[in-house]
Amino acid sequence: MAASFELLVIGDDAPSLVAAAAAAASGATTALAPAGASTHVGPSVCDIPNFVWQRLNLQEFGLELEPVSARVTLLEGGKSTTTHRTVPDSVEALRECDEDNAMLWPSLCEDMQALGEAGFSIDADGAAPDALYDLNDLRKLANLGRLAGASDELIDDYVNGGPLNAHIHAHALAPFGLDGAEAGSAAALPEFFDDDAWRVRAKSGTRSIIGALRKACEHYGVSSTTAGVRQAQADGARHNAILFDDGEKVRSRRIMFASPEAAEAAGYALSGRNAPLNAARAVMRIKLRDRIDPPHSDNRALFQIIDGVDDLKAARRNALDGRICEKLPIGFEFTDKGDIIAHTAYIPKKLQEEGEWRPWTGQDRQVLSTIMLSRLSSRIDGLHEKIRKTDLKVLDSADVVDGKFSAARNVYLQPKRHNAVAAAVRLVDEALADE
Repeated sequence: MAASFELLVIGDDAPSLVAAAAAAASGATTALAPAGASTHVGPSVCDIPNFVWQRLNLQEFGLELEPVSARVTLLEGGKSTTTHRTVPDSVEALRECDEDNAMLWPSLCEDMQALGEAGFSIDADGAAPDALYDLNDLRKLANLGRLAGASDELIDDYVNGGPLNAHIHAHALAPFGLDGAEAGSAAALPEFFDDDAWRVRAKSGTRSIIGALRKACEHYGVSSTTAGVRQAQADGARHNAILFDDGEKVRSRRIMFASPEAAEAAGYALSGRNAPLNAARAVMRIKLRDRIDPPHSDNRALFQIIDGVDDLKAARRNALDGRICEKLPIGFEFTDKGDIIAHTAYIPKKLQEEGEWRPWTGQDRQVLSTIMLSRLSSRIDGLHEKIRKTDLKVLDSADVVDGKFSAARNVYLQPKRHNAVAAAVRLVDEALADE
């Protein structure tokens, strides 16, 4: 790689790749490094909006996308709730499971999208620190107050109980490991209803999303390395000195993590984030002997498993206490090859036993694997008999105390976002304009 860069992006997921390509396309010398552990999971990503597509000419790199077919929540007793990208399709689907709340969906979508203009985003702990507002605009100030609160309260303003309430909780909050009671968790809701938050997949038989974005990075001149960062520290008045695991050294004015997952995998965390208080994530890939019929016979949908809203609170409470919850909220989707990729964000970074915190063991992972497979088998008929192999990874930042980035300057970390790709490009523009 070259000796000096304006921006070093660390990560291998869609937001990281788009951020690197966008920076390079704007004329900034840009480098891309892996986070140390893969942060891209599953075949779907949040939508890539038109302004990003046009800026990078993504059609030139073989990228062909289609929206996921639906968001589906699989409740207990065989019940389910489904919403689609369009409002009319969602209303029609909701009439079948929650007639009382179905007609609220159009006004809920409209109000949430308007509320999103207040400009909040949630960080890795569920707080919402990033507010852009005009003190003279009382309506916007009132909206900020609503977003600074708990999502439970905001949801209850529109949907008081029922399957739709559980559905919104499962898809808007579960990916972030929230339970709805945290201050600032309401900020997750407007982005959930944002058009850019709807997830997409590569069309069957075409180049993968990650593969196409890597091609875009190459085209725009992003320098890449396969080595992780060993140490980053300030070097002079305006740069950082970066030492990679393979011994290579470069300088970079700015360092960016386009997602909290990339930051955690690389060993970077803000003050207090390395304590065993916040939930980690677990991802399981399940390979099957034969293809299996997915719920609703829809292998292009995103699924969430909860018995009810209280599942999120119980899972979050257990994670905070260093325990694995028996009724874990589980999200999953099917790949084009018929595999299942399941995930949960309610895993403790460290476990607590007899009042002492301890790291994960192989036995703990086996317990978690059993729980996740049990939850999946309760919703997917015939799954247990078709399993050929499973691969479970617990992704966390429990061991980020080595301080490899503690002496670096101009480190940009994007908080958790439903519309992470669009937000990553905006963060790039903000970073490059920040002198």
